[in-house]
Amino acid sequence: MLYKKILNKNLLVGALVLSTLVGTVGCVGQSVEGKELIKKGNKTITVIKDTKNIVPEEISISDIQEYKGVTGHEWINDNTVVVTKENEAVAPIETDFGSFNVQNLFSYDLNSKEEKSISDQSKFQMGAVLSPNRNYMFYKNEYNGGNIGYISDADGNRKLEIVDKDITDYDLSQASWVNDKELIMSCSGINGFVIANIDGTITKVSDVESAGMVNDEMSKYDILDGLSVLSPVKVENKIYYVTYHANQKDDKKLNVYDINTKEKKVLIQEEVLDFNLSPNKDKLLIVSFDGNENVLFTIDLEGDKKEVLASGHIYGQTWSNDQTKVAYLSLEEQEEGLYLVDINKKESTHIVAGEYFTPLKFSPEDEKIMVHSKMSKDNGKLFDEIDVTNIVSFK
Repeated sequence: MLYKKILNKNLLVGALVLSTLVGTVGCVGQSVEGKELIKKGNKTITVIKDTKNIVPEEISISDIQEYKGVTGHEWINDNTVVVTKENEAVAPIETDFGSFNVQNLFSYDLNSKEEKSISDQSKFQMGAVLSPNRNYMFYKNEYNGGNIGYISDADGNRKLEIVDKDITDYDLSQASWVNDKELIMSCSGINGFVIANIDGTITKVSDVESAGMVNDEMSKYDILDGLSVLSPVKVENKIYYVTYHANQKDDKKLNVYDINTKEKKVLIQEEVLDFNLSPNKDKLLIVSFDGNENVLFTIDLEGDKKEVLASGHIYGQTWSNDQTKVAYLSLEEQEEGLYLVDINKKESTHIVAGEYFTPLKFSPEDEKIMVHSKMSKDNGKLFDEIDVTNIVSFK
């Protein structure tokens, strides 16, 4: 478990502190129809003009609802979400890092506030990820050992266990859905990936990386030098992923691996902090660090047709389901809050001011956004806070 805590800390620091670029490339720019076109080598980058202080008339917030004591993760439908909350009926878990109150997964009705437990509530549950059709959910138990992932139906009935000697607890935390029947995750035991089907079959893609990947048996010193594979996504025969390898040339690079040809290449040279595959599986939404600030942009699956959407202290980016908008969070001083980018109109709007955190998700019909925040318990204890899920509704 130690390796995961160290990695999570390193990833957070890597996303917020400055780092140094290897080199710079000369650029030539010009303005075309409200955009700036920059020639960078043989590629043209389109930079969308900064309009974050311009609020389009058609974007209007009708309501913001707060749900205290729960953290929203996924939308089951427009009125029901998957949340985690403390289970006071279960004793706290004691670890080398201190005591943790047990968190459990629930389906939560936003109208009635009724909640329904998901599977075994005696263990610490986390990592809920819904399939595209929202019929299945993947999650895992934390602080429990065993390195087992679970798939349940939308009602919380457990259907399948995903367990393999080569899959670590960290690998399970990197799982994402390929389609309605398959999951992909990193697999430290084979320096590659595992594709798990809801029918119980597992396909392994081995030896993608030559360096030893982080595993449960590593010491805390080995972990610091180990290689982590983050956020793998699969499109047809290609796997896209970011490598995290401290102080190495492959650190924070976005790679693409062809399963058929076994060819691997770095897709872009920027330092990538996070990325998301678009719902239509034809674009990547990326947050990179350019040496001064974070940059939010899109590219196609070949690494071309780059469009810069925003810059600053950006994180938590997510696509709308119809792929016409992108929401993101910013820690920019005096401009903190939730932002919305209209991809077609090239407009960025500051929707809600304040300090917000991930998870950040659009509802199935893109009429609402779910975002996380914290509030003080007002008991005089520093950092003693409760989780709040905020549902922002649009007219």
